[in-house]
Amino acid sequence: MDSSLLIQYILVFLIVAFACYALFKVLRKNFAPKKFSSKRTDCDKDCGCS
Repeated sequence: MDSSLLIQYILVFLIVAFACYALFKVLRKNFAPKKFSSKRTDCDKDCGCS
């Protein structure tokens, strides 16, 4: 009985860890420093410079 509970905890931990990793990858991609680089001369609607 205790081993099945331990397996459930491990599975839940792995699912949560994978979800956090995927969220971190998405956020890091969306807020990359190159997106807000000052070397850009063109400006689009979502860059925040106008």
